[in-house]
Amino acid sequence: MQPVSETGWPESLRPLYETVTGTPVAEALDASAQWRESFAGWVRGATLDERTLAQAAAWSRMDAGDRTPAELLFLLSSCSELLWPYAAPPQGLLPRLKWRQEVLLAALLEASDAEVVARVRRETEATVTTVLTRILKRHPESLRALVGDAPCTFDGRALRFHGAVEVDLRQVLGTGARSVALLEQLRALMPATAADGRDRLAEFIRTRASRLPWKEASEMLAERLFALATSPDGRGGMSGFLACYPAGRKEPDWCARAGLLLSRTLEVGGPPEVVENLCELLARFDAPPVDGLRGALGALVGGDFGAAADLRPVRFVLDHCQATLRKGEPGLVLTLLWLEERLFRAAVRQGVPDAFERRKRALSKLRPGAPGFEQLQWLAEECAELWPRFLPGGVRPGLDELAAWRHEVSERVGKKPMLRKAGIEFFLWCAPDAASSEAELTVLALVRTATDRRQVRRLKDHPSSRVRLRVRTLQSWLQGEGGKEKPGAQREPTLGAGAATLTEALRHLHVTRAVPLGGRTWLRDRDLEEALLGALARVEAEFSAGYPARFREAPESLAAGLLEGLAAEMERVKADLSALMSQGQATPRELTLSVRRRMPAPVEPLPAVSVPVVLAAEALAVSEPDVSEPNVSISEEPAPVSLEQGPVRTGVEVAFVVDVAVGDFLRTRRVVSLQVVKLEQRGEGQWLPAFKLGRELLDAQLLRTDSAFCLFLAPPFPRAECWVVPSRTVRALMESQRSLSGVTREAIQRVARPLSHWLLGDLVGLWTGDERPEAHARLTDTATGPDFIAEWRLG
Repeated sequence: MQPVSETGWPESLRPLYETVTGTPVAEALDASAQWRESFAGWVRGATLDERTLAQAAAWSRMDAGDRTPAELLFLLSSCSELLWPYAAPPQGLLPRLKWRQEVLLAALLEASDAEVVARVRRETEATVTTVLTRILKRHPESLRALVGDAPCTFDGRALRFHGAVEVDLRQVLGTGARSVALLEQLRALMPATAADGRDRLAEFIRTRASRLPWKEASEMLAERLFALATSPDGRGGMSGFLACYPAGRKEPDWCARAGLLLSRTLEVGGPPEVVENLCELLARFDAPPVDGLRGALGALVGGDFGAAADLRPVRFVLDHCQATLRKGEPGLVLTLLWLEERLFRAAVRQGVPDAFERRKRALSKLRPGAPGFEQLQWLAEECAELWPRFLPGGVRPGLDELAAWRHEVSERVGKKPMLRKAGIEFFLWCAPDAASSEAELTVLALVRTATDRRQVRRLKDHPSSRVRLRVRTLQSWLQGEGGKEKPGAQREPTLGAGAATLTEALRHLHVTRAVPLGGRTWLRDRDLEEALLGALARVEAEFSAGYPARFREAPESLAAGLLEGLAAEMERVKADLSALMSQGQATPRELTLSVRRRMPAPVEPLPAVSVPVVLAAEALAVSEPDVSEPNVSISEEPAPVSLEQGPVRTGVEVAFVVDVAVGDFLRTRRVVSLQVVKLEQRGEGQWLPAFKLGRELLDAQLLRTDSAFCLFLAPPFPRAECWVVPSRTVRALMESQRSLSGVTREAIQRVARPLSHWLLGDLVGLWTGDERPEAHARLTDTATGPDFIAEWRLG
């Protein structure tokens, strides 16, 4: 009776196997000829299901359990037909077969002479070779799983395991990208290959890899490479990988991906081993058109050292970049000096004891390889001090201060071609997005000769996308009318019809040395975009920062305060733009934000008692100066609530209306519904984990319009922002959380956008909203209309 764990044989093969198991070892060799004849007849008539069942039964008996010599002789001599690769190959096939072969030969040696045993050895080894070859033809990725850690040799044609079992690689290698899996398995076998055949095997892999269609195979190879690079113990395999596939060292996508992974690993505080792996990987991308050194530095350029809990990975990357620094690259020296200065300031703030010693060592290492080192060091320290002032929360320098700073940079750095080359790449690469206009202005001040222009043009192939985008902006200026003139020459202002865009007007003022230069963006005016985004973000940050002191106020009061701040800030932006246009240019874009509050429905057919509140960019009416919120008009007596007035209103709704007029050919007016939701506390300083929001409120909003959003008011978690999420997304989150009355703030934070970005990007930039007449008619409905109406006019 067979064990319970063993797979049963098919009925047609069971009598033969029972005959085999009952044969003594002395008679096994004589009876094997009859077994083979009977088994060959069974193979000719067996169905696919029978052969599949026989395969499972054979492997279960080969894998475990005590077997008689006759049984082992039958299994080993017939395994070329029994272990046919119908399904996934078994793990550890070769070690298991070799073990069973040694047990069989030891038993036969006691009952037969050595010549017969040698013949059985040759036959079984040939059978095992056939089994391995057949399986590898169908499953080339399973070589390592089949042979395990078996020692092998390679003679340039075939792998030989245990000195006898051969696998002819020319038979099992596929064509095209199909051969990648087997090449990777061969590369994994190199440590187990004998020293005399290891070099031949590596050369075989390189030769075959050079014949691969790279476009088909590079994607698969990239996944294998970066799986090794992101594994803490994958450094040895990564080095062998690039040695076998040298074409990958010229792959720009691989270099860019390694830089992004390094940046992400540093940002989230990944394992130090992964940081070291990625640095070593980037060091191997040193052939045109890739640049691994700039890829490694790019992972630090956009990082926030002040927010890093551990500066040791950053130090390791900087040390690696200094060790692989090439001569004649002053731009990289300047970038390293700036990064070392930022690291030094962050280390001093964190109280790192050896911050000053490291700074001194870094300067002494970089000094010998850079001409004009004193000027480069001065510029690095200046930028480390100036650029953080452009970020939110910093004190942005004035126009006169910036103009004087640019003049000093031009005087110090612009005298020598090598320093100008370093400064051009440095400003285009390392300046934060908030200071992009200043960086472009400084580069224009440094571009003085045709060689400098060619340097800017060559930076179109820079590994950093930030550099490539800024170079396109500069090229549009350098190749335009202003770029054809002699550098440094002043151009008289034109007296024509005037500028078509705000950017052209500001360029005109820049020629007269009045204001800085801006570039083209999706709004067509970078200066206008930066002014609007900075103004809106400033109001949003101030409101969120002050929310912990105001959260007990009613949602109507909070919404009124936020809208009032936006309107007042828009008025200030308009005043600033009017001052810029005082030289005679008309403002090409007209932006107006006006806010008004809904008039409550009267209880009786008499004049309304409450006075409406108007928050407008032109003027904000104040009815009672002594009220704590001066821009919100409050009636002396609240209007009574009557059941005849209609359904009771829940929540606070703000309707944003965008009114766009582009010339004489396009006019659109769209409405967006914004439901205001605030976060409350459960105790002093303890905020609730969820926003209270009824699902029926969302359903009613979505029934009215598809342009429905929710505005979530919360303290800084972790940034000072107000979150905007589409109502459909909020509805889906509540559905996934099986909630009828709220949604968690973590879920909202993951999918939300800041209010300033939503206003500028979606509302103003994409004209998001509902154009139907029903949406516009609801604005005038005093019973069910929105509580606030904020209208943007773009013309």
